[in-house]
Amino acid sequence: MKPYSVFLSVVLVVCIGLVAACKRPESSLTKSSDKSSSKAVQSASADEKKTAAREQPAEKKLAAYGGIYNVLVNEEHGLPEAYRTLTKKVLKAKVSDNIVFPAVENLDTMVTSLRQSRAEAAGGLEALDSAADKLIEACEKLLAHEKELVPYFADKAYKDDNMARAKTAFSSLEKDYESALAALSKFGAEMLTAKRAVAEKHMETFKAEGDMVRYHTEEILMLSEELLALFDDPRVPFNRSEAFSRGNSIIVKLDNAIRAQRKAVEDARAKEKDDKVSPYYDAIRNSAGGIISDYREVRDKRSQVAFDGMLKKYDKAVQDYNSAQMKG
Repeated sequence: MKPYSVFLSVVLVVCIGLVAACKRPESSLTKSSDKSSSKAVQSASADEKKTAAREQPAEKKLAAYGGIYNVLVNEEHGLPEAYRTLTKKVLKAKVSDNIVFPAVENLDTMVTSLRQSRAEAAGGLEALDSAADKLIEACEKLLAHEKELVPYFADKAYKDDNMARAKTAFSSLEKDYESALAALSKFGAEMLTAKRAVAEKHMETFKAEGDMVRYHTEEILMLSEELLALFDDPRVPFNRSEAFSRGNSIIVKLDNAIRAQRKAVEDARAKEKDDKVSPYYDAIRNSAGGIISDYREVRDKRSQVAFDGMLKKYDKAVQDYNSAQMKG
């Protein structure tokens, strides 16, 4: 099965815990009349103040880190695929072969961006920043290899020296790649931990405000992301057994969150006679139920189709949550 980054959601900047901080566009305001528009603007302004209060430097930094991670873990041009090509083709190649060194796309740009994001001040991300430091260090070693080997193979110089220069570089190249993948995996894990902490703070706020619909909806999204993240380790095969062992525990919690969210929605609608609770919350709940069904298909049959279904349903749930906030 193909590797996947859980941070490669269709809506990149609205990762779990950041969805509540998504700003509403002005176009979402209804304009049925001057009076209704005025009320809508006032309501939107109040919501914007709540949103702005929740926006923190840590969340913005997490979003930036997430975008960088997306590129580095990309299944076609990122670190994992470059490593697979290196070990399966380049390291086993013969002088008579036409060899292309598998450079990571825009690695130099990503390292620069990672350094810039790392320099941004944001409290509570010490472990993630430490992981970023190690990832930067590891990627710089790969950049040094690329600088030497990309032109070497492109110019077919390996045919002239019978791969002598390549073999010398290969002694450390594979080890450096493994270190980079380990650093990337650690970075992803720390990012998920940090995002969960942000989401939990949002949930605490929602609970204090008595908004149990959003509380349990964020819980659903958080657990869904954690379920997908189990299959996001770039160093190991997709279908590792320990992922399913942990996944089985997560879907129990996810199912409980779905039930709690349904009850919260029903209770809220019972209080709101004009049915102000967005139907998008129902759609999110349905998507989450589908994620559980697809997960079981992946677990029992190792189905790539079902796994792709998990990704699509998660993306739709995130989009629906954003839509629910816009409607709010």
